[in-house]
Amino acid sequence: MMTSVLAFSILAAMVLGAILAAWRFRVSDDSSGGAVGVVIAPCALALYLAAAAMGVVIGWEDFKGAEEGVATEAGAAQALYWSTAALPAEEAETVRGQLRTYLTTVVEEDWPLMQREGGLSPEGDEALADLAASVRVLSSSDTGEGLDLLTARQELTNLSDARIERADAAGDGIPPVLTAITAVSAVAVAVLPFAMMKQRSAAAYFWAAVNLLFVFAPVVLMLYMGSPYTGILVNDAGGIEDALAGFEQADAALDAP
Repeated sequence: MMTSVLAFSILAAMVLGAILAAWRFRVSDDSSGGAVGVVIAPCALALYLAAAAMGVVIGWEDFKGAEEGVATEAGAAQALYWSTAALPAEEAETVRGQLRTYLTTVVEEDWPLMQREGGLSPEGDEALADLAASVRVLSSSDTGEGLDLLTARQELTNLSDARIERADAAGDGIPPVLTAITAVSAVAVAVLPFAMMKQRSAAAYFWAAVNLLFVFAPVVLMLYMGSPYTGILVNDAGGIEDALAGFEQADAALDAP
């Protein structure tokens, strides 16, 4: 809701500024060839282009980084699951059960909270702690499978690191200062063509209006990008859900006679 209000406010400022510039505050021919046309307009355009480009790139990089992080987390969970295959059945099943519980908590508790508040759930922290405890108990047993135990400990570390990265990514977003600079400079770039219009013709107003819409579009894009787990570029829990589905299929295959 707040994003829509901000977008509407910026558009309203552009339209109102264009109306005032066209009818009350037109730039004279002398000024359009002087400070306004030579200094102010190019500086406003340069500032807008730089800020808009930086904002879109930051939003895209945050999205791709979070996407890679989810894939890494799902991969670590799968590796941890399969590392228990050669371990004692009872202890291995305990680890796999705790792993399934943790991933289920990630999907059902973490993801909604990341979308609403940009943070992780305490239930997820508790589930990861239980999983770590089951791996620590496993690693202290005399199984003779040193490589599998080492793999399990390493993948648990990777899973924990991926959770930390996901927590950081949930709070990422385009800096508000950069968005504000883009919005203010966009208003100037959108209004100046109306103020500097030498002849009031339908064609001149049409192209000035087209310029206003093109300038407004990147601002809207930046406003609606949000965090990597909200907005128009969203990382969902599909990778984690796929890992859980794979575990269920593997369990069914192992339990089959």
